Amino acid sequence: MTTAIGTDQFGGLLRHHRRRSGMTQQQMADLATLSVRAIRDLESGRARRPRQETARLLADVLRLTGATRDAFHEAARSHLPSEGPGAAGPDTCTPPALLGTTVGREHEIHSLVELLTVDQQRLVSVVGLGGVGKTRVVREAAGRLRDGHGWQVLWVQAARLSPDLRELRRLEPDVTGGGRGPDVTGAGGGRGPDVTGAGGGRGQDVLLVLDGLPHRAEGTLIHQLLARGPGLRVVVTAPTPSCLAGEQVMPVAPLPVPGRALDHDAAALAEFPSVRLFLSHLRRLRPYTPRPAATAVVAELCRALDGVPGALETTAAWGLVHAPEELLHSLARDPERFSAPPAAWGPASGSGSSAVARSLAVLEPPLRERLFTLSALPGSWTLDEAAQLTGTSLADTAATLYGLLIHGLVRTADEDGRDRFRVLHRVRSVLAGRSAPHPGTERNGIPAECASASPVARAVA
Repeated sequence: MTTAIGTDQFGGLLRHHRRRSGMTQQQMADLATLSVRAIRDLESGRARRPRQETARLLADVLRLTGATRDAFHEAARSHLPSEGPGAAGPDTCTPPALLGTTVGREHEIHSLVELLTVDQQRLVSVVGLGGVGKTRVVREAAGRLRDGHGWQVLWVQAARLSPDLRELRRLEPDVTGGGRGPDVTGAGGGRGPDVTGAGGGRGQDVLLVLDGLPHRAEGTLIHQLLARGPGLRVVVTAPTPSCLAGEQVMPVAPLPVPGRALDHDAAALAEFPSVRLFLSHLRRLRPYTPRPAATAVVAELCRALDGVPGALETTAAWGLVHAPEELLHSLARDPERFSAPPAAWGPASGSGSSAVARSLAVLEPPLRERLFTLSALPGSWTLDEAAQLTGTSLADTAATLYGLLIHGLVRTADEDGRDRFRVLHRVRSVLAGRSAPHPGTERNGIPAECASASPVARAVA
């Protein structure tokens, strides 16, 4: 017999089936690999809407079939927690699948894991230009924390969160150890979501990832969650620092690109992460070993694309139609020619001029003005050369460079054993189409008041 139940009675339905099966909450928790607290909160209505995977596990444990199982899943989908029908929380979800191979990011992944474990940093902002691979780095690190350290991982696509992040209130039972949420699929492990919660015997460590925060957010709720959950760590991915109190900023730079001195050595070129990534995508479309001359052209493509993984991947996708030489020729005429992949390849990586514009939009006026000046320097340059061009002290120039590196608009260039720097080609291209900024007016087409002051910007002002 199918039991009819209202949309606000999922907990009652769960309790009804559990009692009919003769199981205690502990027995159900053990069989479903959930915590007893999670079962208790679901039955009482204190927990948020259960995930589809959680509902499936519970239905399997209860051995529900046919119409009874359908009604159970419908109640789970329609269930509204006791906060009332107007309450809305963020959807925790399985992170994006890691397609292809992760190339040249071992140091960044290891550093992030170390920040969260050894250094015990509780709030980390992973920042960088669109398409540079922030989500991939965090995704890999999260998998290692889950598999190697037994952490629970909650992943939130943050693009739709409100500026005050009020939706995060609904995650409090999960991040404080009182419930459980979905876990991240292990990086490269091929396993499904881990359903062992923070209270399920694997410790109280919880990683909350806010992936793709599009704006500088009010951090009060984040700090409240951190205070109430001593085992909670929060990682934010965003184009620029979120300016949250106490955040540790970790910039993700483009992949290293080879200098032209190596163009005669195809084997050495292929060892560079940017070239290796481009060739790995190209070989999927054209399965052959590129001739040495083509490898040198690929290296030049990597230099032109600044080693930004998203740009490398979308450009390589066009390798089915164009040979590397043709790709390079087209790119020289139109830097945006391959900013979007073929329709069949998938969505754009967001590494084109729009990503540059977003990063420029939040730069403080002093940083924008000096970036415009530095973009006139051909090739790479040293800190001394930048100071001479801008007419500022070495200390001020270093602070400027720090801010531009954090925002991903300048990259390091290891060409002759010295620390050299370079404005990204796409940044240079965007700035070339805009007039020079003037103090107190719109700069580079961006109103000066669009961004709030940051410590770095105040340092260079």
